[in-house]
Amino acid sequence: MTQLDKKATIIIVGSGTFGCSTALYLARQGYSNVTCLDKYGLPSPISAGNDINKVVDYTDDPENETPDMRIAREAVELWKSDPVFRDYYHDVGVILAAVSDEPLKSTEAFNREQKLKGRRTYEYLSSPEDFKKLIPGLTGPLKGWRGYYLDREGGWAHARKAMESAAAEAARLGVNFVSGANGEVKELAIDNSTGKCIGVVTASGNTITADRIIVSAGANAALIADFKGQLQAKCFTLAHIKLTEEENKLIKDTPVLFNYERGFFFEADEEKSEMKICNEFPGYTNLDENGESVPVARHEIPLEAEQGIRDLLRETIPELADKPFVKARICWCTDSPDRNLILTTHPEHDNVVLASGDSGKSYMLIPIIGKYISAIAIGGNEALSEGDRECFRWRPETSKLRDDTQHRWGGKGVVTDLKDIDEWTNIGWDQDELLDKTKY
Repeated sequence: MTQLDKKATIIIVGSGTFGCSTALYLARQGYSNVTCLDKYGLPSPISAGNDINKVVDYTDDPENETPDMRIAREAVELWKSDPVFRDYYHDVGVILAAVSDEPLKSTEAFNREQKLKGRRTYEYLSSPEDFKKLIPGLTGPLKGWRGYYLDREGGWAHARKAMESAAAEAARLGVNFVSGANGEVKELAIDNSTGKCIGVVTASGNTITADRIIVSAGANAALIADFKGQLQAKCFTLAHIKLTEEENKLIKDTPVLFNYERGFFFEADEEKSEMKICNEFPGYTNLDENGESVPVARHEIPLEAEQGIRDLLRETIPELADKPFVKARICWCTDSPDRNLILTTHPEHDNVVLASGDSGKSYMLIPIIGKYISAIAIGGNEALSEGDRECFRWRPETSKLRDDTQHRWGGKGVVTDLKDIDEWTNIGWDQDELLDKTKY
């Protein structure tokens, strides 16, 4: 691939986490003809980044650092320093917990290795009292809980605000954001005479041509390009409850609490005093007649998920367990078979960049991921290091080895299709913040 001229036309399909980050990096490098296309105005109601908070964490292990570990570390450095993102990062630490042995095995092994090397280890939490020292608001039994406190390696970020900040800065630098029928990409546009990709076809029937096309469409990516079974769209569930001022004080500035088998929650949002809680389970699909999981926006959750959320609260802060939900919705991500990113040129069209495979753990990369995606768009796969190319390569052979649960514990322990869910919540909450609103 030849180096991309600064005036080349670039289309980014998807204005979510990866799309906004890539737009920002291209604009900062002086690319002046960049357009982001999305069905929805930003923030999209089905984007995983349209959320009040996301976990930010990484493993500090320079001797054994893999590409995905390095990118996570680089992201945290930028959460702390980049003016577009730093105001939305809360460096409070993360607690990783479980009841059974399997979920904590890798963390335990890492901790043992660190101790043998004489390096700093994570704080081991072996009793309910250990957890309650870190989060005074925990009044529940926490029966059988144990875990580790990652005190300087993470916290949480206000996801929606950070994504909007990235989009606003990209727009200020000249990126064009298009939504509606003219922004909804249905497929790649292929020239029948040459077989080359020349752009994209939108729901309005328009063909928009470009020199580079970046497919960063999140859970919709497999509907735009054939990923040969490498992607599976899954949704997970979240709910908000309203806290009083006194309730909020008990968890303010405390670590994110993540139990691999039960779920996780954060301190309350500073503006609305809403606390987000998620149950943990292997996820839901929404399979079409071709067996492809297709994302759909739904601002309610299955009753079984509500039960999981309330059970988590009963174990941790039981006085909150029966509070009414003020919000509840499903949130989509896109799993690759090995949960590593796919960052590469299309195997048949070297002017098309594929950026997907977030696997439920990549929102935290928004300050850095655009650096790598834009590098491929500008200079092709050779712009990445050999190790990065290998880690993030096109790898359809891995689809045969897919484990749908993907080391996610909790719930029924299996992936369930939404069409098999009969009972849902019905909260009737004000959804203005999730409506299609074009701001840029």
